Amino acid sequence: MFLGVCPATLVSAQSGHVELGTITLKTDRAGGQVLDVPANVTVIDEEDLEDRHITDMEELVRNVPGVTAPRQTSGTDPFSTFGGFTIRGVGGNRVAMQVDGSRVPERIIDGTRDYLDFSFTKQAEIVRGPASVLWGADALGGLVALETLDPEDLLDGRDSGLNVKGGFDSFDSSTDVSLTFGQRFTDDLSILVGLKRSTANEPELSNARDDGGIYGCPRNIGFGAIPCGEFDPMSTESTRTLAKLVWTPGQNHRFEFSADITGRETDVRQLASLGPVFSTVTGLPTGEVINQKDRFLDLYRERYAVEHSYTPGGVTRELRTTFAYTPNGYSRTGTEASTSAAGDSIITRDFLGYSEDFYELDVQATFDFMLGQTEHELIMGFDGDVARTDYQRRDIETNLTTGVVTDTRAGGFNFANATTTRADVYVQDQITFANGAFELTPGLRFATYRIEPRPDANYLAVPGKEPRTREEERLLASLGAIYRFDDTWSVWGKYGEGFKMPTAQQLYTSLPGAFFNLIPAPNLRPEEVKSYELGLRFEKPLGFFAINGFYAQYDDFIQDFYNPPGTTDYTYRNISKVDIWGIEASGAWQFTDRTGVDFSAAWQKGRQKVSPAAVETPHTLPPLTATVALKHEFPAQKLTLEGVATFASDVKETANPTDFKPDGYALLDLYAKWEVVDNGFVKFGVQNVFDTRYFVPNAATYSTTASSSVARTNPIELQTGPGRTFMVSFDKTF
Repeated sequence: MFLGVCPATLVSAQSGHVELGTITLKTDRAGGQVLDVPANVTVIDEEDLEDRHITDMEELVRNVPGVTAPRQTSGTDPFSTFGGFTIRGVGGNRVAMQVDGSRVPERIIDGTRDYLDFSFTKQAEIVRGPASVLWGADALGGLVALETLDPEDLLDGRDSGLNVKGGFDSFDSSTDVSLTFGQRFTDDLSILVGLKRSTANEPELSNARDDGGIYGCPRNIGFGAIPCGEFDPMSTESTRTLAKLVWTPGQNHRFEFSADITGRETDVRQLASLGPVFSTVTGLPTGEVINQKDRFLDLYRERYAVEHSYTPGGVTRELRTTFAYTPNGYSRTGTEASTSAAGDSIITRDFLGYSEDFYELDVQATFDFMLGQTEHELIMGFDGDVARTDYQRRDIETNLTTGVVTDTRAGGFNFANATTTRADVYVQDQITFANGAFELTPGLRFATYRIEPRPDANYLAVPGKEPRTREEERLLASLGAIYRFDDTWSVWGKYGEGFKMPTAQQLYTSLPGAFFNLIPAPNLRPEEVKSYELGLRFEKPLGFFAINGFYAQYDDFIQDFYNPPGTTDYTYRNISKVDIWGIEASGAWQFTDRTGVDFSAAWQKGRQKVSPAAVETPHTLPPLTATVALKHEFPAQKLTLEGVATFASDVKETANPTDFKPDGYALLDLYAKWEVVDNGFVKFGVQNVFDTRYFVPNAATYSTTASSSVARTNPIELQTGPGRTFMVSFDKTF
């Protein structure tokens, strides 16, 4: 069982104890137990992922208070994807995302960050607060990292193994089937191959109001448009192939060769856009009528990697080198049939292509030694990559009545292609004093960034704002400490720094226009953070309790699409500061050898200023949220039942006084797992048992009033949470 900010816990029928030895791979790069690191981290293992039927980013953090993954619902992105994770009020590209240590691309304004697939996942980790010293500058607000299965995870000492899974979820009528095969050819050579395919339709928000709620619904229902409580009809097909070969030519060497290929295709009939078109400036009809609109998204994430681990013994625990090539991106196409104000028949075809391809090198050395009366776990290494970012946009309009064809390039949020080079070195030393009673962990990273624009012939530069190369260097520091009063009580603290360079889109967006201009911002400053944390832990064989507070000071936050007064220009700018603080708590307890409970909670508050002289305003954050789970095993029936309750308070304040403030809510989810044959399970789940109507935290970023254009293309009712949904799955290992 896992919940919120606590490590994964599991009722153990054999021992009668809560298993608290969950390992975090990302917090310290060395593999420490969750309750032994000076940080707040959630670890969600393979069993948790399968028992809760977690298949997307939103489901991953459903029971993790203080962490969200907003679903994108606008007409720009009708594909129901996710823009990234938000941790402690910091989201989007400010939270680093990794799969097997490789970076996940950043999101652009008219794009997505929904690259994660949770099949073949051994473990997911959520690290709160800056993780920049060990994992790079992009981990400004935190880190979400997935680790995939290795051959031994399936083989478990055997020579061969096969796992078959399948499932269904009523929320989006999704089905998924996967097959994982492992084979040990010799003592030093083994493979794993995983194949997965899934299909899905549009999500169904059964409690969303078709009339648009407080916005009303100005969609053209009479022309075939859908109501404001529905997503556009869509059909999605996803595939994933994971292949690993592990060769251990001796006791001290391990080579891993891996290929991970994920693809997702989504077809959308964008019915919400049908009917008369209204001006976004005046709100009046333009005379144009959209008769049909279809969209298609083809997204991919690939990773090809070679990893070598050398464990010579003695002082040197491990030398590990990883080289990876990870091409990622998507193409988005659309076809629109319309009638112009003059009565002409128009066909418009649009294309957007975005790619971010990484060449990554990570070299890490881990040493264990004594120095006087102190024990040292010293980690040092090099972390570098070269990323090529490319953006293409093209619109072709064909007037079937006149035969005129208009080809427009570099539209949308056009920005210059770029090459980004990162070359960092880092060091961290975990120093243990007084026979383990006190640990001090200082760390440093020297980070270097170089962003070099590569404008093509389609790039439209604003005179005087031509793109130029940007270079930055930073020395980042962290300091963690743990003091153990005894085997039960401990206190920990942490100081962390982070910085994040502006993206190529933020620096180089440029599009002169007749009605407005998108202006580059080549002088943007990097975003920076200083974070302070203090926590207390209580640990017994039957359970634990943990509580911590944090305070983070962010400077030079980058604001999107700032409109300088008196102009028709839109650009990016740094705002003065954002301060966020909060309290997080978690715990678990084993009442009997069959029954256990765990809980987690998070409360956050924040303030922001756009300039030193500006009035301080609230920073929009999720409300006080808590989750409680109760699990019970019936060994004779080989049955496990679990109930999870989620509670959220009203949203009290938002960045703008007129923003929507959702009411509080309470939800109940129920899960069951039944072992029908040896190593064969059937799993059931019912989420939101009482079909409660509620809004997700992202709804607090919406205004209570909206123009007809916003109400039509991005209705607030699509920010309601799912109603009662059902899921069932099977899992058999041979």
